[in-house]
Amino acid sequence: MRTVTVTAPSGTAWRVRVVWAPRWRALARRFGGWRSKRTGTSGDVVDGALEVGGNMPSSGGGGGGSGLGDEIAAIVFVLIAFVLAAALFWWVLLPLLLLVLDLVIVLLLLAVSVVARVLFRRPWTVEATATGQPGVAQQVVGWRAALRRRDEIADALGRGLRPEPMPSPLQR
Repeated sequence: MRTVTVTAPSGTAWRVRVVWAPRWRALARRFGGWRSKRTGTSGDVVDGALEVGGNMPSSGGGGGGSGLGDEIAAIVFVLIAFVLAAALFWWVLLPLLLLVLDLVIVLLLLAVSVVARVLFRRPWTVEATATGQPGVAQQVVGWRAALRRRDEIADALGRGLRPEPMPSPLQR
């Protein structure tokens, strides 16, 4: 949403905008527990160590098979490949997967909220604010009507007029 900035003849700079979510403060107060300060430390602690002993049984068999050194090399190669694959998944693939999932959820919520706002005809809030001045907020039904009202308020403020708050469309 584009904010229109206009300067009144008295020199006061006003910002006029259509507010997308006017009830955010109420929601943050109600569901603000997720912002509570964390007390304690977080992090992963790895205890223990991998112990490779020398008491491994020999491969037995009499002669032509692969030796113990080849088996240890294969095990070390498999462990290194596993660690590299786990690191690649943990630090590259999982964050990318979560990023894509977050993007899909945000786009889905945006589409649902726009459709809900249009279907239920919830009014948009057009507000004008300036530093040191009491703000003006008006409820307008319809996106285009809200944009027209934003431009009207900006024009009136630019000419030195102060718009009066209109009654809510739900109160008429």
